[in-house]
Amino acid sequence: MSIDPHAEIKILRKQLQSLMDEARLNEKKWRRLDQFEKQLIGTRTLPELIQVILDDYKTACETDAITLVLCDPEHEIRRILERSQAGGAEMPGLVLLEKLDADDARRYPYLGPFDAELPRAIFDPWPADCRSMILLPLMRQGEPIGSLNMASSRAERFTADSSTDFIERLANIFSICLENSLNHERLKLVGLTDPLTGIFNRRYLETRCQEEAENVRRHHTPLSCMFLDIDRFKRINDSHGHGTGDRVLCHVTGLIKAQLRSNDVLSRYGGEEFVVLLPHTGLRHACEIAERIRRTVDAQPCRIDADNELKVTISIGVAQVTDQQEGDDRTLAQRLLAAADEALYLAKESGRNKVVSDDNRPVSVTAKRSLIKLLGFNSA
Repeated sequence: MSIDPHAEIKILRKQLQSLMDEARLNEKKWRRLDQFEKQLIGTRTLPELIQVILDDYKTACETDAITLVLCDPEHEIRRILERSQAGGAEMPGLVLLEKLDADDARRYPYLGPFDAELPRAIFDPWPADCRSMILLPLMRQGEPIGSLNMASSRAERFTADSSTDFIERLANIFSICLENSLNHERLKLVGLTDPLTGIFNRRYLETRCQEEAENVRRHHTPLSCMFLDIDRFKRINDSHGHGTGDRVLCHVTGLIKAQLRSNDVLSRYGGEEFVVLLPHTGLRHACEIAERIRRTVDAQPCRIDADNELKVTISIGVAQVTDQQEGDDRTLAQRLLAAADEALYLAKESGRNKVVSDDNRPVSVTAKRSLIKLLGFNSA
């Protein structure tokens, strides 16, 4: 049976056209992938990197829902996001887990019908009317670090026989960019952290205080500050040595941190002085937190060796700034720190191991300082 040459040519042309269409589509995908890769590599901060994945890639992939799931056992990513942006770690589509479940940690992708029963099917917010999905593991140095999950209202968008070359390549690039971003943030943190206590230093505090003062204006919320000083710290160093003094500093740091919230900012201001910023906190509540810290330090001596403990006390000054006060952000920040420092001075002058604020200034010390000023003597 002979085949019509014209019909055969028509079939071949159709097959050729199909191949050319597929080649053009693949070329378009590669160009889009190349552009997106450059965009990922060009991001400068961790929030920017995450935002590119959640926003731009959702558009580029023509998908209805996307979630980035990351394992964050030490809350490192959360702290970086909280430090770098006003909204903290609350980014729609970002899910931070302390530990990956066994199913989350699987090293192969899932493509197919939308299955809400799969433990790895983590979406935020939960997608409506989706019919297919892909759950793509993110790997770094052979270990799972999370997953990139996408869902579509089209059943044919993600199918078991779909090629995953493009998206798996993207996942590998994102994993590398994520590690680079974290390393960059760690390097930055070295210059903003006190090496002895592991908390922020004065440089970071002054920048953060100004940022929080800006938030006071923008969101009309109060901001309080505590200045804390270990009582008679010089005597500790002179009597027991600087090694014991270092242990006392670390001991007090741990007690203070235990009484603070995750969004509070603790820093070592210098020597034996600490400063705590309390966002969204009024003076009364700040004084309650300060008193809790004072009592905790007073009740828990510092163990200096196997047989000896050293009783330590702390004095605290508390102040507040509101959006009603005049001045730019820098001025408000400086005024807040100065007011808390002034309250700390009054706490020291009135006997130490006390909490002092504008609401409970010691009358005797205030009167004494007023008299000194009136007589023209140097209060120092």
